[in-house]
Amino acid sequence: MKISMFRTPRCFLAGLLFATGLLGFSAASQAATIVGDFNGDGKNDTATFIAASGLVTIAHGGGVAASSYITFSNWLTFHSVNTNGIVGQELVATFANGYVFVIDDRVRTTRDYNVFGTDFEGSRLLFFTELNGAAGTEILFIYPGGYVAIIDDRLRAVRDYNVFGVGFGGPTRYLKIAEFNGVAGNEIMFSYMSGYSAVVDDRLRTVRGYNYLSNGSAPTYTNVDGVAGLEAIFHYGASTIWLVDRTRSVSYH
Repeated sequence: MKISMFRTPRCFLAGLLFATGLLGFSAASQAATIVGDFNGDGKNDTATFIAASGLVTIAHGGGVAASSYITFSNWLTFHSVNTNGIVGQELVATFANGYVFVIDDRVRTTRDYNVFGTDFEGSRLLFFTELNGAAGTEILFIYPGGYVAIIDDRLRAVRDYNVFGVGFGGPTRYLKIAEFNGVAGNEIMFSYMSGYSAVVDDRLRTVRGYNYLSNGSAPTYTNVDGVAGLEAIFHYGASTIWLVDRTRSVSYH
């Protein structure tokens, strides 16, 4: 179960609402509480947020004593998601300045991370997705200028990648997060009107680039060869172009 709570409607949130909507997160825009199993005992707990002070309190089911945590008061969003691969949901708060605060109630501790804020390269998109094939959901920020930041709470690490931004090869950049190479863990594919795609593979800690002819239209993503992993399909004239990241190849059909 993944639940999100939004506070202030800013340009960042417009992109974030779009992104979380794609991934099926439910947003409780007026709620002051989130319900989930935060200490991993199989019973529902209730987290209550006080925006003015940044106080978070968790009332536990099953008679366990309540716990409380303090973060900054100017948070943008709170999310309930399993970030470290251990039973129990973590609470994740995001801030406009790039600060990310994780509450791990199972061990009664907090962790914080820093990525670029909303003033860096404009508004950002936020996703929660499995990227490296290991247990735990990663926290992903994507910026218009091509900067990608991944918070891996399981390893207590932040990894970053750079791809071309929306101004490269035209104003449109197509984005897809999916399993492209048939190995556990999603990849991030950026495709440009100019006929260039970049695949961020966080499992291998690398970025792969592909060039092809393109009419600039949006790609489709489907499994055309019957082998695990999606292909990106482009068109140029009468040709259908398959970008197969699993085989690191581009072919014309």
